[in-house]
Amino acid sequence: MRAFIAIPIDQNTTRILNDHVKTLKNTDWGKEIIWFPETNYHLTLQFLGSKLDPQKISDIAASMQNWFAEGMSFFDAEIRGIQLFPNNRLPHTIIASLQNTLLLQSLVREIEEQLKPFGVNRSKQAFRPHISLGRIPKTVQPESILIPADLQNLYDITLTVDQLILYQSELTSRFPCYTALQTKLLERYDEYHQDNRLTTRDSIK
Repeated sequence: MRAFIAIPIDQNTTRILNDHVKTLKNTDWGKEIIWFPETNYHLTLQFLGSKLDPQKISDIAASMQNWFAEGMSFFDAEIRGIQLFPNNRLPHTIIASLQNTLLLQSLVREIEEQLKPFGVNRSKQAFRPHISLGRIPKTVQPESILIPADLQNLYDITLTVDQLILYQSELTSRFPCYTALQTKLLERYDEYHQDNRLTTRDSIK
């Protein structure tokens, strides 16, 4: 199994991102990009692996109810702009980048600690928080992709980080298909989230 842990994107942020994607789709080069459906939007915190034993995934899912024994409160993360990833010279994805705050970094470190008993190693790549919006085909020349200036720097757009999801990922010819296996809610101070509930799919195949 292929799996990862990520932050889902709330409805308001998704709506704003979709409006920006519509602008990009109307460019000359935008018609050649493989744009991801909004249901695929997420912020990956930890990739677990591509050939995982289903039992290990099941064990990780079961452990999530005991994560953050000292508590982990929700917070907001700021989206800074739309960019090419990993760089402008050889990009393969169009992303919405986020400010790499201490809160996000702390959450990633906490997750890494929780996954150590399962033999999941810390990522060797530096954490660059982002939401993938579309894949750039190899036939598209990078120099032809020009992100409008007003989208390169975005303001007053925040992502609510109030839950983590363990996703199963299945690759297809166009874009991956994701299935939520487990959800861990972070602490909030309203009635709905008060019990810090955790939800699970009936079975993990």
